[in-house]
Amino acid sequence: MKKLTIITLSIVLTSSIILGYSIKASAQEEHFIPGWIKNTARWWSQNQTSNSDFLTAIQYLIDHNVLHTSEIQYQPNILNMSDTQTQNTQLLQKINDLQTRYDILQSKYNLLLQQVRSITTQSSSPRENNASISAVAVTPVIQSDGFFETTTYKGSVLKITVEIRDGTGLVLVNTAIPTGVDFQSSAHTAVLVAQNVTGIDLSKKDIIFSVSSGHNQDLQAVDGSSAGGAMTVLLISELLGKQINDHVLMTGTIQPDGTIGPIGAADAKADAAGQYGAKIFLVPVGQAVVPVQNCSEKNEGPITYQTCTTEQEPLSPIMESKYGMKVIEINTIQDALKYFNSQ
Repeated sequence: MKKLTIITLSIVLTSSIILGYSIKASAQEEHFIPGWIKNTARWWSQNQTSNSDFLTAIQYLIDHNVLHTSEIQYQPNILNMSDTQTQNTQLLQKINDLQTRYDILQSKYNLLLQQVRSITTQSSSPRENNASISAVAVTPVIQSDGFFETTTYKGSVLKITVEIRDGTGLVLVNTAIPTGVDFQSSAHTAVLVAQNVTGIDLSKKDIIFSVSSGHNQDLQAVDGSSAGGAMTVLLISELLGKQINDHVLMTGTIQPDGTIGPIGAADAKADAAGQYGAKIFLVPVGQAVVPVQNCSEKNEGPITYQTCTTEQEPLSPIMESKYGMKVIEINTIQDALKYFNSQ
């Protein structure tokens, strides 16, 4: 290639018309071309020196008026116009074809992008048909007469939903009012027990529990651990495709071995479940009772003595008489599933 360039350069140096360059030597005197320039041209053609050295040699000839160049003049009669026009036409046609293909691909890409965004929006939005269960918790109510404070409990019915997505094993709890609510520990235990009961691996799933109530402000004081049993029932039922009986409510913590742990204020929770319309209310073993205080008075002269004793009475007869609701004790999550998965 460089040998061809040297030959072309020699023609350029001795001709004034080839390829639009007008190069002329001085007619008045003969210029001397140094030997190093000749050597540089030869070495460059043999790949023994750089392009920069060769251009320096050419620039030397121009600077010392050995070579004179004029502006490039296009010589239309030298070029084969018909061949050039044909090549240009073919090139333009190829460019147009590429543009058309690009436009088609761009249109398909935009359509695909819209579909992906639509799917993403649907998957990120809460589904209306997410499985749900109702659970009962209590909030403390502090009363004061100016001197003494007493604490009573008010039952609240919670709605818990669960969503199972492809993921990395995350367990999340979404509450309308996150501050002061600790459902996270119960949620992790619920997932552990659900895997053991169903034999389904959830390590590549994300489990999202959502908790709300009719009065979301009550959630600030709710102890989320007592809803652990209900959360476990919900997740197991969803994994196995079982329907949940809406007339059954429960309260109770969930233990890693699947047993239902104790809770407080069972009577207040039972009352809330009865008002909600439940027909069966499940409580941990030993807690289907209510403390009842019996007092008696004895007069001795001007002094009256009052003696009070507290006794545990069965809770179910009281709830049956008030709401027609049975209170049943359970020991394990399997016991709870028998009631929730029956219609």
